[in-house]
Amino acid sequence: MTIHERLRQLRQASGLTQEQVAGQIGLTRQALSSYESGRTRPDIETLMKLAEIYGTDLEGLLWGSEKQQNALRRIKVTAGITFGLLSLLTLASSVLLWCKNRFFPLSEGQVSPEEMTLLEARIKLDQAWTTTDGILLTVSALAFLLLLLLLVTSPGTISRKQKLLYSGALALALLVLPLPFALTDPVFPPVNYLITPILVIGRLAVFLVLDLVMEALIRKKKRN
Repeated sequence: MTIHERLRQLRQASGLTQEQVAGQIGLTRQALSSYESGRTRPDIETLMKLAEIYGTDLEGLLWGSEKQQNALRRIKVTAGITFGLLSLLTLASSVLLWCKNRFFPLSEGQVSPEEMTLLEARIKLDQAWTTTDGILLTVSALAFLLLLLLLVTSPGTISRKQKLLYSGALALALLVLPLPFALTDPVFPPVNYLITPILVIGRLAVFLVLDLVMEALIRKKKRN
């Protein structure tokens, strides 16, 4: 993370506007904005004043404190594992459902002994599909709750833009992964493949809203 990115992150974590910070150190908002965008760099005296306002030291301002780095690492690892697990479970669920309908379709009328074997295999695949969907819903709820807890206890570590980009990429993955199977299923319409991913995306949206609300409350508390 560069100095200008850290300056912006620390100010946001402090719940202060550019006008407020600039006023406290005798700068214009444009000058502070220039520092945070990387167009210009502040001198040592300005950096020391900023460090005092943000409740850190010069070393923490330049390179980030060990606590901040550890918090950032935990969030990124958790987010990465969440992305991988939810994508893998979504893919597994789609494969199970597709295989059930492609290779073990239901037949009308009386079931022959040979077809009974196929029916038993279909039932097992159906149970595996249902179980996988249940695991997907459970894991998503627990993972989003853990991410929310990490973000709330480390405000300002991840920018709003990063959260939105991550959420958009995850939502896209959950919708795209089932599509090849949904569009080639000989029995079920595509909606059967998208119900669970849409539920997970709905939980993701709730997680985002809760995070934004908590972030706003923390900033308001710091201003007061």
